[in-house]
Amino acid sequence: MIVGDLEKDNIKLDFIPLAEIEFKLEEIDISDIISKEELIEKIDELNFDEKELIEIILVGKRNFEINVYELYKLISNQKIIKIKNKTKINYNLEQLSNETTLKGLFAKKMLDKLKNEVITEEDKIKIEKAIEIGMEALE
Repeated sequence: MIVGDLEKDNIKLDFIPLAEIEFKLEEIDISDIISKEELIEKIDELNFDEKELIEIILVGKRNFEINVYELYKLISNQKIIKIKNKTKINYNLEQLSNETTLKGLFAKKMLDKLKNEVITEEDKIKIEKAIEIGMEALE
């Protein structure tokens, strides 16, 4: 529970635990993991306190497809109650843009958009998502 005191120019918030169980976030960088099986092993090796429930956040550049629903079925750690996938596909756009294929042309156009100095961080995120969707469609 969060209890607060509100004043005109001041807010004071305090956290008061109501139960012995605590919710924790655990971030896992999967950039060096090369397979789904290796990811499952890494998750199962994590040790948590008896009184903790865990949300796993996957970050980094992935080298394989991740199906979060499948992970839930395959992991044995019952303390994990949620998994979020915030990874990005590991593409080498520079190398792909040199290919004389539709995928190469797409990579070149998207790389040009990313190198534009006037794009905002929000636009960059949208372009990266477009690259991911486009590359998957062209496979």
